[in-house]
Amino acid sequence: MKNIYIADQIAPSIRTNLPTDGVQYWDSSNITPETESKIDIVWGSDQKLQAMLKQPNQIKWIQSYSAGVDYFPLETLKQQNIALTNTSGIHSESIAESVAMYALYFSRQMEQINKMRQASDWSLHPSMDSLQTLSKMNWLIFGTGHIGSQIAKIAQAFGGHTIGVNHSGHAAEYFNQNISISDYNLLAPTADIVVNILPLTTETTHFYNYDFFQQFKHLFLFINVGRGKSVHTEALQQAIHNGNVDHAALDVFETEPLPQDSILWSEPNILITPHNSAVSHNLNHDAQTIFIENLRKYLNQEYLTNEVDLIKGY
Repeated sequence: MKNIYIADQIAPSIRTNLPTDGVQYWDSSNITPETESKIDIVWGSDQKLQAMLKQPNQIKWIQSYSAGVDYFPLETLKQQNIALTNTSGIHSESIAESVAMYALYFSRQMEQINKMRQASDWSLHPSMDSLQTLSKMNWLIFGTGHIGSQIAKIAQAFGGHTIGVNHSGHAAEYFNQNISISDYNLLAPTADIVVNILPLTTETTHFYNYDFFQQFKHLFLFINVGRGKSVHTEALQQAIHNGNVDHAALDVFETEPLPQDSILWSEPNILITPHNSAVSHNLNHDAQTIFIENLRKYLNQEYLTNEVDLIKGY
């Protein structure tokens, strides 16, 4: 009998697809201290799971609800030999479409157009002379996995040139060029748009710092849909004030929720979204489906989909 703790909700329509033979399901409403020590499998994460990991346990596998796993105690999981899988791949389309929206928001000056609409103003605003298109723009995309490739696909559809940055510089679909992260600076000055979708690791924390932004004379747009702590916020603000970066679209932040007194709210050249670039009406269904598929594989002693390298952190 395998004991499974459901830390995140599962829709009733999906729950009917859960395996029933040889398993027992628990959640926060019925789990007991005695049962906690007998849990084998966990779906999602909550405070109860965090407490379990600090006590003797027999957890063998955790399925994350998200693609990013930096909020899990990876070193603890490694020490306790607990497998971790994520939902990588299910967010690709929604994040890529959000990135396209950010780029169009600034290139087509949607904020100014909306102000004119609110003022019932039909006149051609002077700034409209600087309206841009995404055609022929150079996209420097940090991360060439599922999400990065989908972003590159859309960028190419607009006529953009895509440069993918990854660990080794290996080729990836929908990228015109690829370069290793150790050599990215060779091509950085040619970029019009920079997109971050790197996972958060020791190496990527504050990767986008003062030195990074000073490489640009007039970067049209910096986009962060990866992790907030990858960007040194003050360095980005200074880069915008100094003209190194013209615009920024930020979906993730060093502190979330973004404090109401954050100066970012009042920056005219920064578009803020509340960490929702990955959200779509299919998200819960897709994440839960991955868990069910992986659960069947686990029970059949098959290889799991999207297993995380606990040393690399992704």
